Amino acid sequence: MKSLNFQRNKSLFRVTNEKEIKKRTNWDRVVYLILLFLFILFILYYLLNKVLMVHAYGHVIIESTKIRLTDDARISQMQVQEGDSVVIGDTLFTYSLDLDQDISGPSAGGAALSIAGLSGGSRGNTDYWWLKELYNVKKTIAINTIKVNENNELIKNFEGELKRLTNEVILDVLPKQRLDYIQTEIIKLKADNLKLIGENNQLYGLMKTLKPFDPPNGKPATIGNIKISASSKNTGLNKYHVSDLYFSGELLSDLHYFTAPMDGIVTRIYINSTETALKTEDIMTLHKDRPAYIKAYFEQEDLNNFKEGDVFKVTFPDGSTSYGYLKRFYIATYVLPEEFQKKYEPTTRSVAADIYPLNSEDLAKWKAFYKMGVDVSKFKFQ
Repeated sequence: MKSLNFQRNKSLFRVTNEKEIKKRTNWDRVVYLILLFLFILFILYYLLNKVLMVHAYGHVIIESTKIRLTDDARISQMQVQEGDSVVIGDTLFTYSLDLDQDISGPSAGGAALSIAGLSGGSRGNTDYWWLKELYNVKKTIAINTIKVNENNELIKNFEGELKRLTNEVILDVLPKQRLDYIQTEIIKLKADNLKLIGENNQLYGLMKTLKPFDPPNGKPATIGNIKISASSKNTGLNKYHVSDLYFSGELLSDLHYFTAPMDGIVTRIYINSTETALKTEDIMTLHKDRPAYIKAYFEQEDLNNFKEGDVFKVTFPDGSTSYGYLKRFYIATYVLPEEFQKKYEPTTRSVAADIYPLNSEDLAKWKAFYKMGVDVSKFKFQ
């Protein structure tokens, strides 16, 4: 019998490794989780800032003084520059007051006396009449000179027309009376000029005789640093140092010195040397060398959540932080400053308070943020 062996040869199976299928990222799920996470953060932030914390707008305030004169003046020399530190008594600038209006005006006897700086032994013995007369003489000379120049121009024009008018009269184009009128006008103008020139010469001689009298105590009068005496050889105005009496053709007083009214820093200079400062214009601004406080504006509904002595966190525009304590409230409410007030919202009235720095380190941080907006905050339950 024949044997059967069905496994005489082993069967061979070919095995093929299948590639692993990568699972696709579910982007919808990722976006959903991110949005959910951001929403939770927003809710936490809102609860933290709106419910658990008190916020207020604030300004860093530095006490300042604007320098202004009570009369119009010309700045002679500015003694400081922007950024300089000064103490009480330091000279800020020198100036001279305008005497033209005071001398020629109806109250010259009173106004100019206190300004001119003419002094003998005392202000009560000062002699001012010669200065007023000197000004009037110079004014008359200037007016006469202008008239002479105008007459010379008219004479020049008339003489240029004489030849043409003569020819037209010969040709019977114009009547002879027209030529006679022009010739008469030329004669009158020349005579007027001779009169004005003679008057000016007389006035120049009068100027040399104008001089102040010595005061009763025998001491010579002075203008600034110039001593003037009736017995002096230099009696005329042209003998004096004109630069000490005049500036750019104006009659000015002697130099006055304006000193610093407080310790501080010169932050702005609006008028420079040799410029005119009107009494309505600011000349410079002085700030104290340290900020005084932050004026904060709190919402009325937060009034019960803070009190005097509370410590607040101050956040500056550059992201840096500092700390201060609430020192006092203001009795009246204040309108929120324009930069904090939204245009489309009704006017908001806020509770104002002053916040002072805790220490010198916090004080130093505030110097660079004058008038800048800051955020003031604290926990309600702190």
